[in-house]
Amino acid sequence: MDINCRKLNCVHNKKCVCTAKTINIDKCSICDSFVEDKDRPVEDLSKTMFQKTPEYENFRHIKDANIECYTHCIFNKEGKCLANGIIVLDGDGETPLCGTYLKKVDRKRTTK
Repeated sequence: MDINCRKLNCVHNKKCVCTAKTINIDKCSICDSFVEDKDRPVEDLSKTMFQKTPEYENFRHIKDANIECYTHCIFNKEGKCLANGIIVLDGDGETPLCGTYLKKVDRKRTTK
């Protein structure tokens, strides 16, 4: 599983790769594992996005990723995330949101 994070001021973020042992996504698709790194300045990538490429860690397949999920998502299976990878987005600048969240649609079949 590949775990990307765009929350640049998180202590678990290493060049946009999450290094947390356990990731908790709450019922509102918010990453509860986010811990602000007060020593790391928040860089506004939108100001330099056409001038320099942000540094990214190489793809790492994390076999023992423990992602606990409490959303009504298609990847949620008994509280565990079964997606091939997740992306945590910066959200509104404050709230880290699971960008891989896809709401599960309940379809009731009717027979006639």
